[in-house]
Amino acid sequence: MHDDVAMSTAAKELGLARGEMALAVQLGHVRTVHAAPAAATVGTGGEPVRRRVPRAELARLRAAEDFPEGLRARLSVVDAGGGAELLGITPPRFARLARAGCFSPVRFYVNRYGTVVWLYPAQELTSFAESRPELLSGNLPRGLRMLLAEGVDLRAGHWRGRRVGQLCRDAEGPWEAAAARAAVLGEDVLRESVPDAEERARLAALRPELVSVRGRSPFVRKVTEELCTAAAEDEIFWHRLMLAADLESARASETVAFEETGPSGGCAVPARSAAEGAGSDDSPKGDAACLAPRVQACARRSSAAAEPGPGRAARTGRDGSPGQVRPGQRARVLNTLRAPRRGLPWWGGGARRGGSAAQLSEQSLLHHRDDQPALGVEDQSAGQPPAARRDGGLLLVQEPLVRTEGPVEPHRVIE
Repeated sequence: MHDDVAMSTAAKELGLARGEMALAVQLGHVRTVHAAPAAATVGTGGEPVRRRVPRAELARLRAAEDFPEGLRARLSVVDAGGGAELLGITPPRFARLARAGCFSPVRFYVNRYGTVVWLYPAQELTSFAESRPELLSGNLPRGLRMLLAEGVDLRAGHWRGRRVGQLCRDAEGPWEAAAARAAVLGEDVLRESVPDAEERARLAALRPELVSVRGRSPFVRKVTEELCTAAAEDEIFWHRLMLAADLESARASETVAFEETGPSGGCAVPARSAAEGAGSDDSPKGDAACLAPRVQACARRSSAAAEPGPGRAARTGRDGSPGQVRPGQRARVLNTLRAPRRGLPWWGGGARRGGSAAQLSEQSLLHHRDDQPALGVEDQSAGQPPAARRDGGLLLVQEPLVRTEGPVEPHRVIE
């Protein structure tokens, strides 16, 4: 007997419908594993489903005291009207809180009137009401009012962040994780982020489907495509930065395998740890699609070993012109942005750090500049202003934060 079962079998044993089972996997309530090629089943869209549920996971869920009512309660989703009723507020106020990013949708659909309907986990809304009751009545904080006055709507971005985070969490390897990051970038942005045409083709072959639109009308497909593409500059920047990091990890994993096998030993698929996944696409089609780029990439790295630094830097996939950013500088930037800190953008993968994306986004939106503490003084030299410190070769001057009618000017950097 197999140690795992198909998704459809697990849904029947848990008493869940097909959509509820998919949502349980997406929210992380049901743990899944990668299926072997022989055990892959065919999904409703006609493509193989390579996720299975371990029998130990089914036993754990069924052994819970609140099963099955508790599991169904955690999978309950509501629209804006149901969310407003659940929180005891008016629908317009719920819509304002949702647009400002206080909680994130987990799904959406386009109704027959062509309107996008967002769905929110009921459990997360209840937790939000318990943790931030002051936002359910009275005036909203000034930071939220400023965002709403500018026409900000973070619902689509929050959904993309959750979906990409789930796809990266379930990725079989670094190339699959990079493909999930690239799935929300437009063609022009992806071309700038990944100059190598072979790598773009490989990412396209591994690109996951964020939402299934098979059998839907052209209008619904167009709306869905727009919602699946990052639009805000800060969101695009974050996904490009994380895509570059994933690509560097993917290239490094293949470089290690090439060094172990040697030029005469071919370019084998690198062995990955259990936490990282089983590897690239298990299907024969995926192996054939990835074989040629992998061999050619290894050949390029073999010849590039004797090239000077700038020539090798041109193949690192960085944004902008090749050779303008040193690897050490890029590593420091990546480590700084990946480090957990207050006000981290919602697209930073909050599930990996033990917090929901809604909570992280709420923190970043509700803490305005006027509430931030002043920066400490480091390496203050004689003759420097009181709020000055040195960072490498730059002298950073911290401007005082004062309450004014106009916008607060950013900190000035003086060389």
